[in-house]
Amino acid sequence: MQQPQTHRGARGFSPFRIHTLTEILQSYDWFKQMRDSSPVYQDEQTHLWQVFRYEDVQKVITDYQRFSSEAVPGFSEDSFLRDTVVAKDPPDHRKLRNLVNVAFTPKSVARLDGLVTQITQELLDEVLPLGKMNVVSDIAFPLPAKIIAEMLGVPREDWDIFRRWAISEPTEQATSREETMRARQRVGQQMYDYFSGLLAERRRNPREDLITSLSKAEIDGEHLSEDELVNFCILLLAAGQETTKNLIANAVLCFTEHPESMQRLIANTALMPAAIEEVLRYLAPVWFLFRRTTTEVELGGQRIPANSIVLPWLASANRDPEQFPEPDRFDIQREPNRHLGFGHGIHFCIGAPLARLEARIALPMMLAQLKNLQRVPDFPITVRAGVVFVIQSLPVTFQARA
Repeated sequence: MQQPQTHRGARGFSPFRIHTLTEILQSYDWFKQMRDSSPVYQDEQTHLWQVFRYEDVQKVITDYQRFSSEAVPGFSEDSFLRDTVVAKDPPDHRKLRNLVNVAFTPKSVARLDGLVTQITQELLDEVLPLGKMNVVSDIAFPLPAKIIAEMLGVPREDWDIFRRWAISEPTEQATSREETMRARQRVGQQMYDYFSGLLAERRRNPREDLITSLSKAEIDGEHLSEDELVNFCILLLAAGQETTKNLIANAVLCFTEHPESMQRLIANTALMPAAIEEVLRYLAPVWFLFRRTTTEVELGGQRIPANSIVLPWLASANRDPEQFPEPDRFDIQREPNRHLGFGHGIHFCIGAPLARLEARIALPMMLAQLKNLQRVPDFPITVRAGVVFVIQSLPVTFQARA
């Protein structure tokens, strides 16, 4: 395998284009080079400060006082994320984060097990007679989309709008950062208009759903603004859908690439929770984040000026041998496994509990029913590895069942 160019930085690994699986594997080689030689490095072309070692990455994503999530160009300033909890620091962050407690009440979570099982089985029943499917479009995407739609109270006739929004995600056809941002802003506006209308409808006609609960929500005795409520719905849709979609697709890719691990999981489903954590480490669902320094910071022997944009590589941190012995080995019983797959600290992914729940139920069902599960040989796997690691397509075959 050809070695990647040292210090290639964002020039050699652009989040605005599609990558092959081979390029992704080469990037792990590059991460190792950077951890060893330049663990904190400023790219000359982009001026981004890139961070590669586990200890430094954890510090950047945890220390919100020195590494802010607010006013980060391209992440929180000019995208639909700009007014959501992921782009806020305390004290505003705490108020918005408390909406999670409104969204995930014990009552709403208690009914999810049966719903996840039901929808997973419906999706499996559609593909079982065929002996083949695309994991992404047939299971990984529709499962979380239907779950989050059901939680929110989105009418079933509108469920397909989620697919339309997902298909609108910029790909390699977006030739510049500006095009990518404009495309995301268009989708963001569509989402905003839709949820604003749905909130207004639920105020007129309340139901037993999350949209109704949010429309009446108070935090610290105050009603939330329309913007805060709508933006939370958008974030919940993205977090509740993307995290599970990517986790399930990444898991199937890992299992089919390591058939001995897959056989152990089929024989002993109790290993699945630990296997899910290893998937999150081995093939991180979030590859990097952005932060802005609020003051001059010393990190990894480098002095980073105030108001610098810092890019912590979670995917690199999750392969740091100082934290994970034999980091390039896929070990479904790895212990301890303090990965950063869902982030860390106050910005820990709000969709993580839902993604883990759905994966814990859906993956054993898939392995049990899709006999002789294998990836389609020689099919080129393509990945968008920006902030979120997204497998574009993952065709598999299995034993057909009437």
